[in-house]
Amino acid sequence: MVFTRSTGYALLALSELAILNVAIDTAHLSERICVSKYFLAKLLQNLSKKGIVKSFKGVKGGFILNKQPNEIKIIDVFKSVEDREFLVYECANEKTDCPQNRASVCSIWPFLNLLEDDISKYLEKFTLEDVLRMRNC
Repeated sequence: MVFTRSTGYALLALSELAILNVAIDTAHLSERICVSKYFLAKLLQNLSKKGIVKSFKGVKGGFILNKQPNEIKIIDVFKSVEDREFLVYECANEKTDCPQNRASVCSIWPFLNLLEDDISKYLEKFTLEDVLRMRNC
């Protein structure tokens, strides 16, 4: 599976933030999207570190999008939340850089490399705005 539950919940939270377009605290956001407050807080912290959301402290604190929905690429959300570069399988771009040091006996490297590249390019095309548009279909 390319996306884990974490990426799905992050996209759900970002969609809700885009719709609300105001800062909302983790407790209220977690209620709106039915996700554990603690799990959501961890996701939002990762997204904040990568500049996707902005956090505010205090009474009117919370989280808000730091970019417009059309500027938030799905691939960037994935990488922020999952904290890994590889979508499908950790396979090097070059056979000589094999992370498992098995390049000489690996018969699936070309397939995995092509699959990884195709999925990355595909996800580069989609933004949060696309997700929101599809929601209204």
